[in-house]
Amino acid sequence: MKYNRLIASLILMATFTITVPSIPMAQGSADGFPSFHQNSLFPVDEYRFSNLLDLSGQENSGILLSQAAADAVLAREEIAKVKEEAGEMTRDQVAELMANPFSYLWFGMIQNDSYWYSGDALDAINESDKVVNTTTIQPVMSLQWSEEWRLIFRPVIPIQSVDTVTGFNFITDEPEGPMIGADFERETGLGDIVLWTAFSPQYTPPLVYGFGPTIMMDTASDKWLGTGKWSAGPMGTIVHITDKWIVGAVAQHWWSFAGDSDRNEVNLTDIQPILRYRLSPSTNIGFAPNIRCNWDADSGEQWTVPIGGGISTVLMLGKLPVAVGVEYYYYVETPDSLGPKHQFRFFFTPVLPAPDWSRIPFFGK
Repeated sequence: MKYNRLIASLILMATFTITVPSIPMAQGSADGFPSFHQNSLFPVDEYRFSNLLDLSGQENSGILLSQAAADAVLAREEIAKVKEEAGEMTRDQVAELMANPFSYLWFGMIQNDSYWYSGDALDAINESDKVVNTTTIQPVMSLQWSEEWRLIFRPVIPIQSVDTVTGFNFITDEPEGPMIGADFERETGLGDIVLWTAFSPQYTPPLVYGFGPTIMMDTASDKWLGTGKWSAGPMGTIVHITDKWIVGAVAQHWWSFAGDSDRNEVNLTDIQPILRYRLSPSTNIGFAPNIRCNWDADSGEQWTVPIGGGISTVLMLGKLPVAVGVEYYYYVETPDSLGPKHQFRFFFTPVLPAPDWSRIPFFGK
């Protein structure tokens, strides 16, 4: 029976990897769970602009108390499972589970990000800001790997829409003198899919953490919509959850290892601090910006640093729990040649019924 569940899990992973095949970054969602966005560039890297790419007795008593606290958390989770199956979970109970990035819940996040790009590249051709829009579909699946370890499996599937350069014009009849202009065409399609996997030996609050690999696949439907590279690297996340605060961080790094030799190599770090204050059990305010560094870029082109925040809450649409939220970020540091200055996000995250087999350990008793 365990092997049947294991095979089913592997088939599920393979299905998402192959059929729902671009640099996505971790971004904090309403619940403190890192979500992702596709930070598409206005694609002018082909014209030599850089790619831009989260006391013995006392000691024994402490151990017993810690174990009792952990058992209490597990008991609450088991009760929540029963209520979920009966369709009786309240939005506060759902929000409490969603605050933990390693809970047993399954999500179906749909997220939309709009970025306003500016920089020297656009100034040189007398163009105003360009808007990049990305919609990401992010199934989040929790699997009980063993009695001690939990696995979070998360493909990030971006649909991108960007202005692409189709040609340049030399304009001679301007009062200011000759100048260069450009022709643009809107390109929409699939970006590079990222497969994000985290293993956690400590998934019961208040302190949870996990680590694993992250893989960026060369799946873009057009060269403008992706990096043209296969990239991989490590990721890790740690979050401390209390009644009032969610505090943590997500760190990732990608190195390219295959792909188009004519495209820029990927050597990118993403660090995402998370700070959220809970106005109520189901509503919070805070921020989770992505601080990124493209290590291969020239000076003045490496760092992207946004500041801002937002609000999110959990609603009940009938018996379906849904997290919704909005966020705004202003970029205090961005590449000189071309980079984002403003970002607006909306996300909609329905909580999906987790199958029974996902909660039973694949390995061990």
